[in-house]
Amino acid sequence: MSGFPSSHSLQIPKEYYSRFKSNSNLQEKFHDIDDEAQFRAYLSYLQDARTRNFMLDFGNDDAWCAVDLEEEDIATLLRSAKPRFFGTRWINIWSPEEQKDLVKTITSHYGISERLQGMMCTDPVVRPSQSTGSSANGFRQKNEDRLPRVPRKNDLEEAQELKDLSDPAEIQAAASFRGLTFAHVTNQIWHFCSVDYGPRYTCIGYNSLYVVPNVESPNGRGLPDGRRLWSWLILCDDGTVISMQENPYPSLSRPSERELKSVLGIVRRNVQLIFSGVSKRHSAQSESDSLVTIRVRPAHGDGPDQASIKQEDGPSLLFYYIFDDWVSSYALVAKREHQYGVLLDRLREEMLGKPVVELVNELHWLGRRLAVLKRLYQSYELIMMRILQRQRHLRDEAKSNRPPLPIGPMFGESEVMDLRQPTLQSSLSFASNADTSVGVQLSSPAVARFERLLDRIKLYCLSEIDTCLTEKESLTFLNFNLIALKDSQAVEKLTRITILLAKVTILFLPVSLMTGYFSTELQNVKGVYTVNQYWVSFGVIMFLSIVLLTLFGYLSDTVEGKTIYQSLSRTFVRSSKHKISNRKEE
Repeated sequence: MSGFPSSHSLQIPKEYYSRFKSNSNLQEKFHDIDDEAQFRAYLSYLQDARTRNFMLDFGNDDAWCAVDLEEEDIATLLRSAKPRFFGTRWINIWSPEEQKDLVKTITSHYGISERLQGMMCTDPVVRPSQSTGSSANGFRQKNEDRLPRVPRKNDLEEAQELKDLSDPAEIQAAASFRGLTFAHVTNQIWHFCSVDYGPRYTCIGYNSLYVVPNVESPNGRGLPDGRRLWSWLILCDDGTVISMQENPYPSLSRPSERELKSVLGIVRRNVQLIFSGVSKRHSAQSESDSLVTIRVRPAHGDGPDQASIKQEDGPSLLFYYIFDDWVSSYALVAKREHQYGVLLDRLREEMLGKPVVELVNELHWLGRRLAVLKRLYQSYELIMMRILQRQRHLRDEAKSNRPPLPIGPMFGESEVMDLRQPTLQSSLSFASNADTSVGVQLSSPAVARFERLLDRIKLYCLSEIDTCLTEKESLTFLNFNLIALKDSQAVEKLTRITILLAKVTILFLPVSLMTGYFSTELQNVKGVYTVNQYWVSFGVIMFLSIVLLTLFGYLSDTVEGKTIYQSLSRTFVRSSKHKISNRKEE
């Protein structure tokens, strides 16, 4: 396959990684992913649960990667500025709580506050094992495991625990949020998000929801099913992008190999797609592959199709594509994973077949899950609005003052730079930004993509969720109306049966009176009438009673059989008017 870099281009990255005499292992850890064999090998590393981190340096012509770097390796690379041919550096960290020293080394280099560093290194909340008991008990147990272990008894407002304490220090410790960590906040508030700026970085934090096929991930009746993971994403002023993802299995008990492979395949899917798009050895094999292919560098040569991708746009585009997990968002729109529309259709069918109050309870919990999902996407909307607002402020400030120093590839003019140069560049950067706002300016293509993503979330995700919520409300009213209609039909049926029994009683009342008259022990009555006269009188009275009851039923809309919604008199008057009008027309 054509498109190999020249031999001179191959020597430049090797010379860069071999110049670190204090850490000679770096040259052996980095390899060119534009090579077919190396590209396939590193893809397998990304799918391996034992892989903790990777660093990817790439530009228009070169892309070199290393996995499982130690804290010393990262520190050595950060102390030396990147060469010109590497416009973007991507540092990805999985399970940051297991690599706290590495995270603190990276974040301290870019001036990230200790508060943010502490939150990035927080141990995640251990997911409780699935209980075999009832769903209600399981839901209660999961909520209790999510909550911080604050000692309390009975009602919190009564403060029974505080009444038993005499030492003021103990009272203060018991009243504080002891045990509450940042991981508890992100685990309990799914729509929690973070947007922070510094002189050298822009940092965002957000929750992501991944639904793994054939793997049950219940979160309780009031939360959507799926694997919730917190992510950090940092864009630095030197073209470095740092991404961190929460450990999906922080507990000591590991899942089965099949489940772990399925979960990692979904939660790392976006990273693998971006990584594949960086290499020139990746090409779309089908229409579905081309739909999710992500490019942050020219793929093949210098053709006109790749002219729009510039090396200086790499960090901003990488920052955008890591945040935009388009495949997971599309699953909600297509109803392939988040099948709330299918569930609403099923509830509607059950409702029309047999409306019961229990269906309202299911609709209530469905509405709770949809509300959580809506707030989750609204947090994405808030992040993008704050990013775009900051970008407008930075651009207006740059126009009013002077153009800011370029990031990434423009920081070194020579191939091999002096170790003192990063210090000089940092001092110049801080001096130029002393009177400016914090944050890193994105490239125009990345800003345009963020604006497009904001429109997509509003048009597809939020509108779809609003539609489901509206349908849920209508189904709730429909269920109550159907129950009321069912009750009214039952009452109507009971009323008609009562009327029928009353008519039967009224029907035989005249006959009973006649029979009593014939059996009366009176003179000129007993022995005067014959049997034929009795039965003739019986038939005449019975016939007259039936006629009178039928006429009364038609006039009062109480005729047995099919329900009549219009009285006979109205029907007769309307039919007469209709016949008269037809004759006039003729």
